[in-house]
Amino acid sequence: MRAHGFIAFRHLISRHSFSYISFISILSIIGLAIGVAVLILTLGILRGFEDEVQNKIISFDGHIRLQGFLGAPIPAIDSKRDSLLHSHPYIVKSAPFINQPAMIRYKRETEGILIEGINQEDARSVFGTHSLIKYGSFNYSDLDGIVVGEALATKLGVSVGDRITLIDFNTIGIPGNPLRLTQATIKGVYSTGLQEYDQSVVYTSLSTAQRLFDMKNTYSGVIIKTTDIQSAERVSEDIQETLGYPYYSSTWKERHFNLFAWLSVQKYPITIIFALIAIVAIVNIISSLTMIVMEKQKDIGVLRSIGYSKRDITFIFFLEGGMIGILGVLIGAGIALILGYVQMKFGIIKIPEEIYFMQILPILFSGLQVFIVCIIGFFMTLTAAMYPAWKAAGILPARAVRYE
Repeated sequence: MRAHGFIAFRHLISRHSFSYISFISILSIIGLAIGVAVLILTLGILRGFEDEVQNKIISFDGHIRLQGFLGAPIPAIDSKRDSLLHSHPYIVKSAPFINQPAMIRYKRETEGILIEGINQEDARSVFGTHSLIKYGSFNYSDLDGIVVGEALATKLGVSVGDRITLIDFNTIGIPGNPLRLTQATIKGVYSTGLQEYDQSVVYTSLSTAQRLFDMKNTYSGVIIKTTDIQSAERVSEDIQETLGYPYYSSTWKERHFNLFAWLSVQKYPITIIFALIAIVAIVNIISSLTMIVMEKQKDIGVLRSIGYSKRDITFIFFLEGGMIGILGVLIGAGIALILGYVQMKFGIIKIPEEIYFMQILPILFSGLQVFIVCIIGFFMTLTAAMYPAWKAAGILPARAVRYE
């Protein structure tokens, strides 16, 4: 076995009669390394992007939202509901909230918004928005305090400390019905990078929202935080099965199904395109090994004449393919992991936040994905070595050494 490995190694590193054979062998290793590195980086970027978007959505949307059918308000007190939310083993925290459309006005500027009314301490438990504060603080416990998104603050031209007017959207334009409105002070400005939310969602206390929308004994729903995001779907099903009508439970993934479906679809064409790079490297390996077989016919004939069987010759060329595969895969994986670490550490590659919801290209490696790519790359090189190995085994010793 050691002799087989030595012969295979010598075939790869020895000086060939045709110098371009050695060059093609080097190109085969480089091509495989590039293919493996690009594929690992691509999967890491796709996973990092999906994870970043997922975390941002959960940070201001919660794991589960329990609401009434067709947006109908739910009672502030419901013994069956409250008992379930407090006793379920996978529920960490539940918090009532009010979510209603409104108008925000500052001087002559007016914008449509969504008021998210929730107690400040509850918001810190079920949301991650408090960690995204850019100016001021996530402190709206006062009756007139609010926190707005950076995009909305820019549109209105407001900053921390400014006084604005909130108007109940449902009371606008109804003859004989007075407007419900209130004055509020901007306590903080947050930035998620998602323009849709930054320019529309405004946080305030539950009591302020109840007073503005005249919802004294009702809520829009309950936000639920589970032990982890994987258990959210199971908890949602349990809640729906137990409570039923008039309650409706939905997870963060169900509410943003289109976005995550789009992200999932994008994985396939991108992965296939970059996998073709690895296939090109495999073709190079076939060419390289085939040329080595053609050049080493006399050596193969000598080996056959001293007792090496067809199986031995086949194994030697399989070893050559395996050596190229191991070297290419290890170099490729090393390049990918180093480049990924540099990007995660220093954030060298920037992307437009208004398009991609983040400023720095995210990379998140999965040990399983890296292992699978490396294993597939290695076995593809072994597959590529099949034809050259078969060709080598078919060389007749008498014909190979006839003129020696």
